[in-house]
Amino acid sequence: MARLLRIVLILVAIVAAWLLLPLAPRGLDSHPRPARSYAEAVALADSLRAADSPAIASECGTMLLTHGLRTTHVVVLLHGLTNCPAQFDSLARLVFVGGANVLVPRLPHHGFADRMTDELARVEARELCAITDRALDAAHGLGDTLTVAGLSIGGVMAAWAGQERADVDRAVVIAPMLGWARAPGPLLTSAITRLGLLLPNQFVWWDDVRKQALAGPTHVYPRFSSRSVAATMWLGGAVMAGASHAAPAARSLVMVTVGGDIAADNGTAAALVRAWRAHHARELLTYEFPSSLKLNHDVVDPEQVGGNPALTYPVLLRYIAR
Repeated sequence: MARLLRIVLILVAIVAAWLLLPLAPRGLDSHPRPARSYAEAVALADSLRAADSPAIASECGTMLLTHGLRTTHVVVLLHGLTNCPAQFDSLARLVFVGGANVLVPRLPHHGFADRMTDELARVEARELCAITDRALDAAHGLGDTLTVAGLSIGGVMAAWAGQERADVDRAVVIAPMLGWARAPGPLLTSAITRLGLLLPNQFVWWDDVRKQALAGPTHVYPRFSSRSVAATMWLGGAVMAGASHAAPAARSLVMVTVGGDIAADNGTAAALVRAWRAHHARELLTYEFPSSLKLNHDVVDPEQVGGNPALTYPVLLRYIAR
């Protein structure tokens, strides 16, 4: 029994050490194939829209707002976890009116008309990289200077683009889900991420009282999956690991956080900013919405409970539309 106990304790120690190791994912590099013309860019955007099957909600398909020709500025907007391109509809149209072409891709496994779909459990970090690459590739033919902005899971994808792609003029990272606010810090982030990828998926209600009657936008899934959160933070781990060794590739970076965010860990976002600064990012700006505003993690969707576009949009447009 004593020998068995020693073996068990050793195995527990090994597992605990593995869980707490810093995340250093491999195989999540960018593979750019930029469009060489406006026509090629539109064709690539159309291929993204072609992935919107009849099962996708009518308001949740990939959105392309174009002036019919290549513009000086092009913006790619990446929506949040359990949401869809409709989240960015209002902001995208304001950016478009300002003269830019705008592409808002639907992220994999998002936007289904059946809001109780199990699709979200299939999210993988590699496909998040792939969809980001394809959207940025399309953007090349749509405009001269490229800005990518994203919220939550989209914020992690925008950070990945800023770290990986030198063709990005500016990456605007909004409330990135690099870590979970309820379990902050690198050690807990590593443990939660690895367990989330290893254990069977669990669905969690955003509101365990209202459940399917979740208040706010009707296009949002009322629950999230543990696997999708883990995949998001796995990609975040790749960004953090890359930033700890090399300067970000993008010319300009903006980190926007929400004071009092109950979803994303602002401490991990601050650690990413420090890593970028340590490696001499060419331009790095930061902004935090004061906690006194009591904003939702989602500072983009005007239908979101706790959203306040009158306060948030001027700030976001300052960094995105410029």
